[in-house]
Amino acid sequence: MAPRMKSLLLACCAAGLAATLSGAAWADKDQRNVPLLNPANATAPSAAAPAVSGIDAAIQRLQQSNRLTALAVDWAGLQSYYTAGGPALWTTGTGYTVLGAYLQRQLPNAILAGMPAERSLRQLAEALPSQIAAGEAADAEALLSALYVASAYDANASLGAYRGQGGRALAELAKSKDPTRSLGQQLPSFEMFWRLQSALPVYLGFYEHGGWPKVSGVEKIEIGDKGTRVRQVKERLLVTGELVALGDDPELYDSGLELAVRQFQRNHGLNDDGVIGKRTIEEMNVSAEQRLKQVLLNLDRMRKESPDFEERYVFVNIPSTELRVIENGITTFHSKAIVGRVARKTPLLRSEIFQAKLNPDWSVPAKIAAIDMLKHELEEPGYFYKRNVRVFTSDGQQLDPRRINWREVKASGKFPYRLKQDAGPENALGPVKLDFPNDHAVFIHGTSAPELFVKQDRFFSSGCVRVDDPLGLAAFLLQDDPSWTHARVEEVVKSGVTTFAKLARPIPLHIVYMTAWVDEAGQANFRRDIYDRDPGVSIPAGLATPTLIAEQESATDQRRGNNK
Repeated sequence: MAPRMKSLLLACCAAGLAATLSGAAWADKDQRNVPLLNPANATAPSAAAPAVSGIDAAIQRLQQSNRLTALAVDWAGLQSYYTAGGPALWTTGTGYTVLGAYLQRQLPNAILAGMPAERSLRQLAEALPSQIAAGEAADAEALLSALYVASAYDANASLGAYRGQGGRALAELAKSKDPTRSLGQQLPSFEMFWRLQSALPVYLGFYEHGGWPKVSGVEKIEIGDKGTRVRQVKERLLVTGELVALGDDPELYDSGLELAVRQFQRNHGLNDDGVIGKRTIEEMNVSAEQRLKQVLLNLDRMRKESPDFEERYVFVNIPSTELRVIENGITTFHSKAIVGRVARKTPLLRSEIFQAKLNPDWSVPAKIAAIDMLKHELEEPGYFYKRNVRVFTSDGQQLDPRRINWREVKASGKFPYRLKQDAGPENALGPVKLDFPNDHAVFIHGTSAPELFVKQDRFFSSGCVRVDDPLGLAAFLLQDDPSWTHARVEEVVKSGVTTFAKLARPIPLHIVYMTAWVDEAGQANFRRDIYDRDPGVSIPAGLATPTLIAEQESATDQRRGNNK
């Protein structure tokens, strides 16, 4: 995209976006099931600190110094905030407030995570003093307020929420119930947020210019095929950039188109076999308007979640059926995942993985025992016995499952037994289970049915997260303890002995729901809203400029009027 066009599109991320997004009721009720940690690891003050003496003169000195000439600072707004009696946010008479100390850390972190920033902003952020010298509190307060207004997301990327309203920006922060969290959402340090934000003007451009051509029909198209539908696919992928040219024969499915189709399939969670089938065509025909709405929705999700992400964490995204270990924004471990089916959704949560259980046994949850396990036994008599599933009465007496009439149990409508599956190759949890506190009785574990990982859509579990490399994941998380080598993990698993291995460094876990993101290679990814958690989204009226198509229609109407 040409720089001028990109600048125009950035300018179109216009007034009303932030207000529209922040007002939408998009947060899921089960988004978190553990208490949130304050980003500053301390309780931020309610911004009730007294106004710093001499702040008006300090703002004037800072403005006249020309140190911030490259930044968009609403100087009049800053003055109005303090003139109206707004309390000091960042400093006391002798040092920084908790919020001020947090801004010092968060601004460089946001820039490091990808926040677009002028060179001068980077330099100022890096040069912020760790201590305030005697008599310099007013100058420090003025500088931090100016940097905040110049860099807050609502004041820049969304253009209009705070532009020309620096006083409002500071006043809203002062009134916030959790100032550090509000600041963290204004200066996100979540790398995925900034990568997706960089794609916003691109998808706005697609939307403004009429989107892309549709592909007709649903019949498969394979390499070597020819026809108008092949040309439709080529023209569709030319718009979004997977394909760079129509080729010598625009109607031939050639090797160049195959590479483009495979890339498109990977970016949409499809098996990248190069065969253009029904699902691939459906994804190609999702409109530019809908993709733009997905970008807007997930930007809002990511910004709200940003203060919760640490430097190192396990990240499970339900729509993409993947697990990643992310350290400083980089994926250091990746695994395919199987998550809950629609009827038994994997919950959204935050927690902390604290131990690995090698060769786990499985106390089967009552619902799964009464429905799934009973169904297996009825369809395959002797299933419990062959799969090492022990049956107990409510008072703990073990019974021989072969001597129970399971059809009568089914007919009774009651399941009076407890089931426990011993460790081993047949165990449904596989060779490893990772434990983390949660209210949903879910785990991350392996599986006794690895063949499911070749499936395109991996929504098969009863809520737990299954991974295709459980041994590798366990060894990776245990590596901070030198005694737990990968070889030792394999050795213990081969022994069949149930063994608990505590992580030397427990790792935060985030199970999230994101249907649009940009990956580390810069590829925009989209996934189906399998759990129906994406609400309807309206594109803010101020977000888009008049489209090229609309301008063309207007010109056509004008010509028609002149010809009457």
